[in-house]
Amino acid sequence: MSNEYQFKPHEQPIMVGSPANPDHPARRKVFYLLIGIFVGLTASFQNGLLVANLTQIQGQLGLTPAEGGWISVSYNMTNACITVLLYKIRQQFGMSLFSKITLSFLLAATSLQWLISSHLLDTPNISIEPYYLEIVARGLSGMVASGMTVLGLFYCLQGMPTVKRTSGLILGFGLVQFGIPLSRVISPYLAIDGQLENLFLFQFGLALICFGLINILELPPGNTEKVFEKLDFVSFGFFASGLAALAVVLVQGRILWWTTPWLVYPLMIAIVGISIALWIETHRKNPMLQVRWMRSRNIIAFMVTGAVMRILLSEQNVGAAGLLANLGYGNDQLVTFYAVIIAASALALIISIFSTNAMDLRRPVIFAVALIALGSWMDVGVSINSAPYTFYLSQFLIAFAAVYFMGPLVFEGFLRAIGSGPAYIISFSVIFGISQTVGGLAGAAAIQAFTTIRTQMHYADMVSSLNLGDPAFSAQVAGTRNMLSNQTTDAAQANIGAVSQVLQGIQRQATVAAYSDLFFLMACLATAVTIILLLNYLYNRYHKRNPLAKELAVIAKMRETK
Repeated sequence: MSNEYQFKPHEQPIMVGSPANPDHPARRKVFYLLIGIFVGLTASFQNGLLVANLTQIQGQLGLTPAEGGWISVSYNMTNACITVLLYKIRQQFGMSLFSKITLSFLLAATSLQWLISSHLLDTPNISIEPYYLEIVARGLSGMVASGMTVLGLFYCLQGMPTVKRTSGLILGFGLVQFGIPLSRVISPYLAIDGQLENLFLFQFGLALICFGLINILELPPGNTEKVFEKLDFVSFGFFASGLAALAVVLVQGRILWWTTPWLVYPLMIAIVGISIALWIETHRKNPMLQVRWMRSRNIIAFMVTGAVMRILLSEQNVGAAGLLANLGYGNDQLVTFYAVIIAASALALIISIFSTNAMDLRRPVIFAVALIALGSWMDVGVSINSAPYTFYLSQFLIAFAAVYFMGPLVFEGFLRAIGSGPAYIISFSVIFGISQTVGGLAGAAAIQAFTTIRTQMHYADMVSSLNLGDPAFSAQVAGTRNMLSNQTTDAAQANIGAVSQVLQGIQRQATVAAYSDLFFLMACLATAVTIILLLNYLYNRYHKRNPLAKELAVIAKMRETK
């Protein structure tokens, strides 16, 4: 697009920092849309490949679980807090420079990860510790994921007709949900025998393709203005440090357990840092974050809804997947399981694109929560003989809900922000990003804590109820002892090993019982949320009131003035 082109009134950017919206020919729209989909999927891989292969990364680098946790912390802390800074970079420097910076960081992150996995650093002449490079690479990946998501979103918007711009918004945010299942499907084929070099070489190749595509077809230019102030960096410093410390608590607390004494320090840093940042923003003349708007009832409800949905959806990524891992199923045995999830996600995205109605955004969210409740109820009563295929239908429903709720929820938040003014978009982005990232971490942490406690309780009950003189128990120990006697001539050692194996079986049964309790809890919680949202929806319908009527009227007036 030539810089000399004079944009028509309806083609002007909707806000400072966003690209213009010219009337592209059909062929160019198709290319914008395809690039947007590719960039969005590449963004989703930044976290997906980490989640799918963290255990292998720990093994390759010889890390403890706690050291592996710092890799997750590095990604999540940058991903949660960078949104506010990226928005201002777009406003001050424009989309062209923003795109190049984002892609440069992507190439740097993927290059480092490939370099680490290739063992080129394993030489006496190089004193750089691969573990610390991995932490740096993951921190860059967290920043890149936010920037790439925005790029993918803008490309999708350019590829949509004017009347279907909502569909571009839904598509751009929906693509993020594909990262984990896609990574789970492709990882066994690329990381053969635990070798991660091909996997990260694949990721580096995706980065190169994105870099080429974005330079071949750039986004249209937009308006820029000087927006950075010195106080921005002070406020951002406190805000970022607070969110980073919160990520440390949620990740390492889950691994080391919550009673670890030193966790109190990052918790204090999180509370103090975020509080100071919000205080600064509240009393600034030109704040980055509209704190008073963020504290309004509607926005708090939006943020809570987004966080609760992310916690409920942890039933899939941490609940069902965690149970199958405890039952001994690896990534290569779960390819079909995650293929089912991908199919459900794709179906939900297509339906959401064509069915989302700005006048009725609450109904899809209620439907999605009801599907989560139904899927969770179906998972209650799992047994030690449960296999991946027993979860296909329930996880299909939950995966469908994970994508189906995203579009309407994002659209509602966007409407509330743009209805208050373009300056509120950054606050919406921060709220949404934090609710999803922190909600996901909190959900995983809560599930881990719950299943650990319930497993211990079930195990204690099962062991205390054991009768050493019970013929069935004695026969089980004897059978195991007979198998072990072929491996050792020491009868006492064989007997100890037999009892140990029987107790391990009891431990496995306790773990399965704990996950069944988890599914029951999630089902009850999702059912309660469904009822609350449904009652609120019916109340508004009865009184013929649209919760977004004010915002829709503002946007309609904005369109009339263009």
